[in-house]
Amino acid sequence: MKLFWFETYKIFSRWRTYISFGFIALIVIMTEVVMKLSAHEILYRMMRSFQKDFLIFGNVLNGWFITAFIMNSLHIHIPFFITLVAGDIVSNEATSGTVRLLLIRPPSRSKIITAKYLTTLFYTTGLVIFLGLICITLGLLLFGKGDLIMNYQTKFRLVLIPEAEVPLRMLLAFTAAVWSMTVVASLAFLFSTLAENSIGPIIGTMAVVIVFLVLGNFPFDFFRMLSPYLFTTYTVFWQRFFDQPIPWQEIAKSAVILGLHNIGLFLIAFIVFNRKDITS
Repeated sequence: MKLFWFETYKIFSRWRTYISFGFIALIVIMTEVVMKLSAHEILYRMMRSFQKDFLIFGNVLNGWFITAFIMNSLHIHIPFFITLVAGDIVSNEATSGTVRLLLIRPPSRSKIITAKYLTTLFYTTGLVIFLGLICITLGLLLFGKGDLIMNYQTKFRLVLIPEAEVPLRMLLAFTAAVWSMTVVASLAFLFSTLAENSIGPIIGTMAVVIVFLVLGNFPFDFFRMLSPYLFTTYTVFWQRFFDQPIPWQEIAKSAVILGLHNIGLFLIAFIVFNRKDITS
């Protein structure tokens, strides 16, 4: 436990760690202010395809909707912010020249790598929670409350979630988002154990995420067959908590697959770190 808190202190004593929080706050504030100024235009575009068939009343463009919208638009940004720390946590020891000192002194390598991994997960969790808190707080202040209406344009349907159910659904969605982002953190963590500097793990992780996202969205049969084997296919399973009804079986499947990815990536990193040659 002492190792975990020591690693956490090391992470949060670096200025790089706060870049992610600062940019997330900036992006959310700018997005919500702009959306507040363009509220009528956004509402018109969102509902124009349904106006002929439905009469929709109430505060449609509310804080809950804004939060869901921002979550959907940050699926590339958040992984990048995570890699800034996760891709640096082990490789930084090699860059700074402290890796030999770290590995030849007690405690054991196993405890060291486990503490670093838990710290990575802690940082990832904190980053996603911070996103949720600032989105919801600012969204409710600027746009107020109301029922959540999700417009799935690719499926040409609306999903209405009563306001009483929204807070719990948001909590579940952000919990799932944390679980999704831990896979990105685990991948960056693995690359960090393999590299001697921080640039490689950051670029490598983002390259994998972007390539997997592109391949998973190609509208061809071959790539559709490949999609179930890409972890990025399951990282958006938090969106399923805004379906009506909630597809619990699909959610459980995605969560298990992502959990297996986490275990596999950590075990590889664990083995690599324990076999590191400290004389090289």
